[in-house]
Amino acid sequence: MGSTTVFIDESGTLPDSRDKVIVIAAVGTKIPGRIEKIIEEIQRQTKLKKKTGELKFYTAGDKTKRLFFETIAKEEIDIFILTINKMGRKILDNYENYAILCWLLLKDVFCFYKEVWQIVLDRHFSKLQDINNFNNLLEDLLQRKLKVAHVDSKQNKKVNVADMIAGAVLAKETRKEQRFYELIKNKIVSERRLSWPAAKRRLFEQKKLA
Repeated sequence: MGSTTVFIDESGTLPDSRDKVIVIAAVGTKIPGRIEKIIEEIQRQTKLKKKTGELKFYTAGDKTKRLFFETIAKEEIDIFILTINKMGRKILDNYENYAILCWLLLKDVFCFYKEVWQIVLDRHFSKLQDINNFNNLLEDLLQRKLKVAHVDSKQNKKVNVADMIAGAVLAKETRKEQRFYELIKNKIVSERRLSWPAAKRRLFEQKKLA
């Protein structure tokens, strides 16, 4: 497959004011099957009990994290990061606000790639109407048709690559630890920081141009 698959997930939450920032990461690859093989091999090597479960940054052990980041740093991937400073706000976790985050991140992705075959997100919403509203708004903001999949990360292990990377960036941003970020920083194509009010202004400006 010549075109690119992009995996997206976030670390941190919108509504919890104790989370000072939220990080959303996109990971692009032309060989997504390789990501799944890496995760399965890490599960085997670290003897994780939940073989069909999730590989998550904040539940993985130190050995698992180290093995994952040392391995993924050698792969043909591109990383895009958006960090939002919430400015102490409790932000409603709805399809519009999540679409704003993904839109701002994917603007950089589409500047880098000529073609994206599919965007795969760790399922953020349970209601089909929210998923459809999110997809429609994201297409409107990006002004292009998209192939978007909202997946259960327990079933689709590949999307966990984005959670792991978002978690490493959040750990760096909150000064908990930087060593895992250091392992993948050379794979980062873009890394942007915005305040939440600035992100909302971008949406307002976009709507004025529409």
